[in-house]
Order: sequence, then C-alpha cells, then structure tokens
Amino acid sequence: MPKKLISVDPAKAPWDQETPLHNRWHPDIPPVAKVAQGEKFRVECVDWTGGQIKNDDCSDDVKNVDLSQVHYLSGPIEVEGAEPGDLLKVEFLELGPLDGDEWGFTGTFAKENGGGFLTDHYPKATKACWDIDGIYCTSRHIPGVKFPGLIHPGLIGTAPSAELLKIWNEREASLVAEEGTPMEKTLCGCLSTRPLAVSGLFILYRNELFRILALICPMISLFKCLPEPKGAMLGKLGHFLEKGGNCEVWDKIASEGARTVPGRENGGNCDIKNLSRGCTVWFPVFVPGALLSMGDMHMSQGDGEVSFCGAIEMAGFLDLKCTVIKGGMKMLPVIGPNQLNVNPIFEIGPMEPRFSEWLVFEGISVDEKGVQHYLDATIAYKMAVLNAIKYLSQFGYSEEQVYLLLSACPCEGRISGIVDVPNAVATLAIPLAIFDRDVRPPSDMEHFAKGIKVVSRDCCISEEGGAVPYDARLLRP
Repeated sequence: MPKKLISVDPAKAPWDQETPLHNRWHPDIPPVAKVAQGEKFRVECVDWTGGQIKNDDCSDDVKNVDLSQVHYLSGPIEVEGAEPGDLLKVEFLELGPLDGDEWGFTGTFAKENGGGFLTDHYPKATKACWDIDGIYCTSRHIPGVKFPGLIHPGLIGTAPSAELLKIWNEREASLVAEEGTPMEKTLCGCLSTRPLAVSGLFILYRNELFRILALICPMISLFKCLPEPKGAMLGKLGHFLEKGGNCEVWDKIASEGARTVPGRENGGNCDIKNLSRGCTVWFPVFVPGALLSMGDMHMSQGDGEVSFCGAIEMAGFLDLKCTVIKGGMKMLPVIGPNQLNVNPIFEIGPMEPRFSEWLVFEGISVDEKGVQHYLDATIAYKMAVLNAIKYLSQFGYSEEQVYLLLSACPCEGRISGIVDVPNAVATLAIPLAIFDRDVRPPSDMEHFAKGIKVVSRDCCISEEGGAVPYDARLLRP
C-alpha cells in the first residue's frame, strides 16, 4: 500500500477538507505535500465539481451548478529535486473510486450555464448516474448498456512559471477581445460553447448574502478560462469567502490565477482517457519542485468528452511514482515563439478494455445548415457525433441518452482525413458489445420496426431556461 499523501472526504465541502485543495493555476500557490523521487504515494481527489452533483433522479443540480469553483485539484505536490528545465516522469501505478463512494455521473449543462458541444441541439441540462461494480459501469438512467471503465484523471499537470502564466492570460484575453469583431475566430459562430466570455449572471456569496446580479457588464462569463477571483480556492492561502477582498496576497494571486478549464503547456485539463494504469507521462517543469496537481477523476470517457460535463465523473484515487530527468525539458519540441511553448508526452499503459466489433460513424466539415467549412476537424467531429446520436436513437433510446452515453462509454474518435480539401473527415467508433441489443443496420426493415424495444426509463432532463448558478453550501450560518 503506497503512502497516503492526500486524503479527502467526499461528504465534506472542498474548503472543509483536511488538506487544502485548489482550483486555479499559479506558481505562488504553495505545496501541501512533498515526495521524494521514486517514492510511491496515493492521492485522493474529490469529483471536479466538489460534490455539487448528487446521486439522485433530478438534473437540476447540473442545471444550476456553480462553475466558478471548478476544477477542485489535490496538490500542489512538491517533488524533491525538480527544477525548471527538468522533465517530471510520472508513473500511474493504480487508480480507482474511493471506498464507499463507487458511483459517478455524466451530464450536459444548460445552454445558459456552461453549454456544451451540441447545446444548439440539446439546450436542456441532463444527467445520468452510474453504478461502479468492480471494473464495470451501468446506469439506471441509460438501461441496456454495460461496459468496463478506463479510470483516469481528466486533469493532471505541473504549475506554470510567472512567465508562462502571463503568456496564457494574454493570449486567452486577446481571443476574448476579438469577440464580435471581424477578427473573431470562425468556429466561435459554429459552437454554442463559444464565445469564451458572455453576458450573463454573476453570483455573489459574501457576508451571509446570496445575491444575483444580472448583466453587471457585457463581459462576465459563466464558464471561462480567464482569471476570476470569485469561486477561487488557493490551497493553503485560503478560500474566496474568507480571503477575497481581505488579503492583498490572496487577491493578487486570485486575479492572476489561470482557470483550469483548458489544457495548456503544463498538461492540465486534457481529458485523455488513456492516462490510466501502467501509463507514464513526462511533464515539463516550470517552477522549483514541479508542483504537481491532479483531479477530475473519470471512471470512463469517450474521446472528446462531448457532453462537456462529460465523462463518468467521480471521486477517486491515484497511486503514483515520480522521478526527475535533469535538463530533460529540452527533449520536448518547442512549437511556438517561446521556449516555454512545449507539451507533455505520454506512453499508454497495457491495461485497456478490448473490443473486437465496432460501429463507426463519419462526419465531414459541412455543418447542419449545409455550410461548407475548410478542413474543420471540429465541425467534422460534431457531425460524426450527431450522426451517431440520430442513428442510435432508432433503437429505443432518447437522443439525450445517446448524447450522454457517447461522452461516457469507451468510444474512439479519430481525425481520419485532414488533407483532402475542403473536407476534413472525422470518425467515431462505438463498441457493439456495450449494448444488450444488436444496433447494426437490420436486414429486414419491416421486422425491425415491429421489434424495437424502448428502454424502460430516460435520463434526467431539466426544464429549459432559468438556470441560476448556486451552491447552498457557500451560505454559511
């Protein structure tokens, strides 16, 4: 049994954990633990929302989730001997759900609170809860499917240096500044998760007050990557309820700290389902001690995590071992204007579910309106996902159930063609063995129409509109 370095209690709020958690990237968030090279250790993590989503039959908790708080991470962990310019080798020894908390959830956000990849088609918040039984997952909200999980952290990475943090904030702010101008990126008009900052509601928890301030300014985001002091938890430095506006050091770090939403040079929220048992990742080191953090544990995930709230989200643990390759960061290719523009690399472990039969759906970069895009792999993947949803809904499932399933099951996404102008081609392969019915095209359409078995119940679906980000635990007596 590896040494338990960080413990969590999923019944407690993130800010009440024995070891402080954090939800921003900043080099000045101090480490909460230290490990020696080669030492085996265990890290426990709360789910990415910090316990806001419940194991019940109502999706209003997803509809009204407070996204200013996410993601809650365990760490930072100082690795002895790591210095800027090194490579941090992280070996994944074992992963799993926490004992007594063997369940997870998959959801889609409401259009007005987070949105998602297909929000223009499915604007309502939805939720499916999953039971975890050993390596297998089943859901009362998506009956008739069962599959083995591939447990992984959706988010793991090292802390950025002050220079790298400045690069992040400047380039992401410039993207937001382009919104509504001729410089706006084409894709911003094609997906409902864009733009990065939008007009909306802002939640203020302070001095036992809960107030909703509508349309404070035209650029307040419900879920964005730009720094946001509200909701910030900075490990040992404290939580925004106690420290916000009362501590100059806290305010400075919170106003600079990068949100954990996108993956970046340090790794971060890349949602790569293959980071599981037996995997090794080589992370660039930007600060002394590397300051490794992790969270957003997934029991299973489809490529792309298309529903956004999106894998089988759970509380869980990782058993890890870290070693340092001195000066090894020079092995990472620099693709960009700065020597810090590097990315981690990883080796896939040997422990993965094996499937022999797949049903594959194709998409090209022509959108639902028939508009031609130029080699746009995102549009192509969106169309592949839509093709899969529309097709599988003919076999007794609702489209919302299939949308959630494709985000949670071990389906495989590919960019199959990226050179044949003007169309990129993306494919989505779904293992046939996960279904309790044959979902291949039938040879006899007449008997197929008579023999469709509708599943016994649907996923949880909230009423459209009226989402109010809210976490009652922040209203302390």
